[in-house]
Amino acid sequence: MPALELKLGSIPLKIQGSFLLMALLLGLNERDPAKLALWVAIVLVSVIIHELGHALVGKAFGLTPRIELHGMGGLTFFNGGRAEMSTGKSIAISLAGPFAGFVFAFVVVATQVGGFHPIHPLAREAVRLLLWVNVGWGVFNLLPMLPLDGGNVLRSIASAITKPHGEKIARVLSIVVAAGIALLAVQYKQWWVLYLGVLYGFQNVQGLRQAGQLRVDQTLADAIERGYAALDRREHKEVAAVLKPALETQASPELRQVGLRIYVVALLREGEWSEVMDVVERERRVIGSEDLGRFSQAMRELGRDKEAERIDELVKAPAPLSEFRA
Repeated sequence: MPALELKLGSIPLKIQGSFLLMALLLGLNERDPAKLALWVAIVLVSVIIHELGHALVGKAFGLTPRIELHGMGGLTFFNGGRAEMSTGKSIAISLAGPFAGFVFAFVVVATQVGGFHPIHPLAREAVRLLLWVNVGWGVFNLLPMLPLDGGNVLRSIASAITKPHGEKIARVLSIVVAAGIALLAVQYKQWWVLYLGVLYGFQNVQGLRQAGQLRVDQTLADAIERGYAALDRREHKEVAAVLKPALETQASPELRQVGLRIYVVALLREGEWSEVMDVVERERRVIGSEDLGRFSQAMRELGRDKEAERIDELVKAPAPLSEFRA
């Protein structure tokens, strides 16, 4: 299905075909075509109202929002700035979505209290569904589990209190909540809820791994920055002291390549030939043939022809079979 692109005032709205398909699948237990169409329409309107809550509050804080509805619900994107916002503003943006739905539900209830009582069965069904979707889904969205709004609030608070550990804490708690939801869903035979619990649990496990990788990469990035500064000061021993422990972590290959380049240059300037060759032998695939060629040339210029020849052999040698194993 092609996507439908609209504008709600100045806010772009994109509705993917997968969103309508998801809404249709959720209502398939309804045999009446009119009621099924009503369900899809109410889900569409309610999710738009939810995302508008996020968008309008973000816009009030100076951000530029856009909304996209997709197969897993809706998402409001902001062009720059939210990551740098205060904890309070970030929490306000997160809570604005569910509370927009609560306000909408309150308006529906208020019309009932005010004397408006629909007579047609389809109209009464519309009122029931509006309350269920906006209140029920709104409460579910407040659960402290990423990527739900309650999970984003949890992450904002945890990051404000524990600084660098906020993401990890939020992910771990989200996994616990997801597991609890999955167990309850099995007990009450709510298979769609079970699917969400498993999906969100998996997403948070992946997010936890990525957060750990980011911390490792940041450690090496900081070491590289200090290593560059020490290299400029010709403090080669300090370069080795700073970089060696950081290079022993499982940082990303791109960062390790940069760190190894600085580390080997410092070792060459210190005349640590044995250590240079140990590093080159061990890390030749990360270092890459281009830098290996430079190190070979440097060795020749320093009168270390034997080591230069060995590096040339490493450049030409095929990768070990273990590197091709899945």
